[in-house]
Amino acid sequence: MCVLAACTAGEGAAGGAGGRAASTATSAAATPDASPSPTGLSPERYRSALRAAMKPVRSSFASLAKARSIDALESRLKRTENALADAVDRLAELDPPPEAAAEHAAYVDRLSDVHQRVGGLRGDVRDGSLCTSSAVRTRLGKGPFERLADAAKDLNARGDYGAQAISVKVPKRRTRRLANGAFIRNGGRGGRGYLRIRNGLSQDAVVTLVQGKSKVLSVYVRKRKTYQINSVRDGTYRIYYTTGEDWDRSARTFTRDCAFRRFEKSVRFRTYRTGYVIRWHNWSLSLHAVVGGNARTRNVKPRDFPR
Repeated sequence: MCVLAACTAGEGAAGGAGGRAASTATSAAATPDASPSPTGLSPERYRSALRAAMKPVRSSFASLAKARSIDALESRLKRTENALADAVDRLAELDPPPEAAAEHAAYVDRLSDVHQRVGGLRGDVRDGSLCTSSAVRTRLGKGPFERLADAAKDLNARGDYGAQAISVKVPKRRTRRLANGAFIRNGGRGGRGYLRIRNGLSQDAVVTLVQGKSKVLSVYVRKRKTYQINSVRDGTYRIYYTTGEDWDRSARTFTRDCAFRRFEKSVRFRTYRTGYVIRWHNWSLSLHAVVGGNARTRNVKPRDFPR
């Protein structure tokens, strides 16, 4: 901006003959201000700041993929959400090199998208809609990570900044099922009694018999099917069952819509003699509600369910 100033000053005197009046004028020269110089972090400091912000994010995603229980899944998902929130805040406060300002802003926006997606899934884990890390990653999808990778590529095209994507393996959505009557654990056999299981529910189930602190039998019963376990060894058993969608053999749990319950009363298998006759106990149970039924069930925490 230029400023132009002028001033005039004059003094006149009345005199005798030959007297005269004199006046003078002065002016100030216009001086332009200096233009501002570009600001921003040096490429080296910017690269270091990017790396420091993203390191906890990448670490938390790696830890999330290794969660082996619902409790661990929930806590690691929260840690991942917090790491993303912190990274977004730290990067939003940076003053990037001027030539990379637009690409930096796009990178932060894409990272924020990932943060919002992760935060939206914590409720799904709490209510049992998502039960494993693979289910969480499937629900997240590839899109947010691919868009972040594209933004990182665009940013790195502006300079050697080392902007990082997040490496996450996203499984395809599946609905895996075992055959009706498939044993997951097959012990406690050699007796005379049987346990007949009716699953009238709309989801598959896995029924588990526990004796003391040991899981003895575990069998898969498909929805609206019946299966009979023969030759159950004498003893007293607590009966648990889990229901859901997509059975993961390695995790030994359903990956989606999982629930965990147990029958309040234990069942006792017993063989005895009456004179020359050998007698034994058989049991039948229904996983669905039955009018006039005499067995109550209750929810159990996932950590208390025998795997």
